[in-house]
Amino acid sequence: MEYVQLSMDEYIQSKNDIKNNLGGIVKSFVRIGWQLTRIDRSGAYKNDGYSSIAEFAAAEYGMTRTGVSRFMNVYETYSTDGDTPELKEQYREFKFSQLTELLQVQEADRQMFTPEVKREDIREFQRFEKENEADPARLFDWKDAKSPEEKLKATIQEFCRENKDILNAVYSSITEPKDLAEMISPSGSRSYRKGTVYLMFYDESKGIMVKVFGEMPVDITYRYFLDVVHSLFDEYDAGAHTWEKCFGVLPGEGTTAQKQKEPVEPKMPEYSGEITGKVQEDISAEKVIEKPEIAPAQPEEQIPGQDSIDQHPKYMPEPVQGPDISKKKPEDSAPEIHKEEQKSDPVPENNEAIPEKAITRKEYLETLTLYGWADYVAAAMRTFGSIPFSRLREISFWEEWLCEKVDKKGRPWIE
Repeated sequence: MEYVQLSMDEYIQSKNDIKNNLGGIVKSFVRIGWQLTRIDRSGAYKNDGYSSIAEFAAAEYGMTRTGVSRFMNVYETYSTDGDTPELKEQYREFKFSQLTELLQVQEADRQMFTPEVKREDIREFQRFEKENEADPARLFDWKDAKSPEEKLKATIQEFCRENKDILNAVYSSITEPKDLAEMISPSGSRSYRKGTVYLMFYDESKGIMVKVFGEMPVDITYRYFLDVVHSLFDEYDAGAHTWEKCFGVLPGEGTTAQKQKEPVEPKMPEYSGEITGKVQEDISAEKVIEKPEIAPAQPEEQIPGQDSIDQHPKYMPEPVQGPDISKKKPEDSAPEIHKEEQKSDPVPENNEAIPEKAITRKEYLETLTLYGWADYVAAAMRTFGSIPFSRLREISFWEEWLCEKVDKKGRPWIE
């Protein structure tokens, strides 16, 4: 720390300067930090019997130790070289609260932010950095992407999945980058993060700042962003219903476009539009209708994955005490036939299959082998990209996850 020597007159002037600038604009705050730093380096506070700059500021101005440190750090970090309160040019339009938050951001990453940024966006970036530093697993491939460019592309895909209106607008009304910028960031700034990638959106002239964890920040244009969107979704082009065609339900259709193309693997716990309960029931009903009528003693054809009603006693009616049939029929009537008739009574006349029963995810995991358990959890972890690492460390999250309802293949249960 450079030594500064102040005369008594200069010391008194510095004290008055601090008092006059308290409550002012950012330049005033920097000036306060400058004067506090000069008094601290010179040790002039000892003239009034104080033992430290913090004690001096608390007694003279009612400032806290944290406040003193903040003023001095802002001055030392953002001012030009030399004994001067002048801010560096790139920071002159920032608010003091923004500069304070940026103290926690590495110097190389501060270029991510402009004066239009919200304070919460800077804090979100700090959380992004801390979570990735604390979780080594995030350093591995995000969405199976290998390079920073592929990770950015995967993040843009996720952004479009989470912003239905924006994707549909790209294929129905947005043709120019300026229009896209105004829709994504109408207030002039907006942040978005996924996995190891953080995006900071500004207006069209300033573009988009991209931070891939472990890499230097780079800027891209909205034209580039728009080109990536088209490279990802042109094959699903359906105008104002592009998002529905790619991710959701198309108008007038009762199923998802994704499900029509390829079934979701059972091990993936993420909901992908696969309906488990009713679809199974409809298929069962169709199969039963097409089955030719057979003798009562012949066992009913089983659909793969469908169990017998004998395994669900709660669906069986209580035995009804009726007249003794044996007295009304010949003695040689086969009891086996009578037994089969009793078993078939509870089956509804419309031949509908018994709906599949939901179980908890914990119950499903208990049916798996050790390898199957590990494979299921590994697949589930790949769907947690949007969940903060701090949340994954909470016991309550895993309790809720284990108690969620799933079908017999471990997929989320749809009522």
